[in-house]
Amino acid sequence: KDGRRVEVDFFRHSSPNDISPNGSMEEEEDEWFAGLALMNLIIREGRSWPFEEDFENVDDWRGYFLSHTAFVVRALDNGMDAAGRNSSSQGEVLGCFYIKPNFPGRCSHICNGGFITAPRFRGLGIGRLMGNVFLRAARDLGYKSSYFNLVFKSNVGSVKLWDSLGFQRVSTLENAARLEGLEDGELDTAYGYRYDLEKLPDDYLGIGPAPHRK
Repeated sequence: KDGRRVEVDFFRHSSPNDISPNGSMEEEEDEWFAGLALMNLIIREGRSWPFEEDFENVDDWRGYFLSHTAFVVRALDNGMDAAGRNSSSQGEVLGCFYIKPNFPGRCSHICNGGFITAPRFRGLGIGRLMGNVFLRAARDLGYKSSYFNLVFKSNVGSVKLWDSLGFQRVSTLENAARLEGLEDGELDTAYGYRYDLEKLPDDYLGIGPAPHRK
């Protein structure tokens, strides 16, 4: 949205041979640790994912988030955050997402996705970019359809995103989630969203900016 160049790529990870001059791993450059930090930040927010407990280490996180196919959105230019107050650097992870089967065995052609936009970059179109890439990548990976189990009603940005990208709201589960930010004792509703990937055009390159951002 702000004209910054980004790339969608696989997570970069330092192998045991990637040692800094002082003999230590460069964790700040290792995107596995960036992904772990983002995941735990979102868990602590308690508004968009069902988890309550942090992932204690990168191996636990990797077993969940990197079990199949996962990507980062990486800045190619320096820039500012969404508030325009703090600078961001080239190579910074702006968001990440995974694609993996939602169900085992005979239903494994239905995929699920998990998406995280770094909080300070929300509102810049990162989520929409990830959603667009998800559709093309999931289809190219051989999945027949996508189904998101828990899109919470109170997560207005997520609901608007999937509606605008052409996902179908196929289920409503009331009293589904005990989220932060709700009244005491209130439980949020969760929507199920489906996309028929077999109807995605062969030359699909994504949908343009949402109408309210043009």
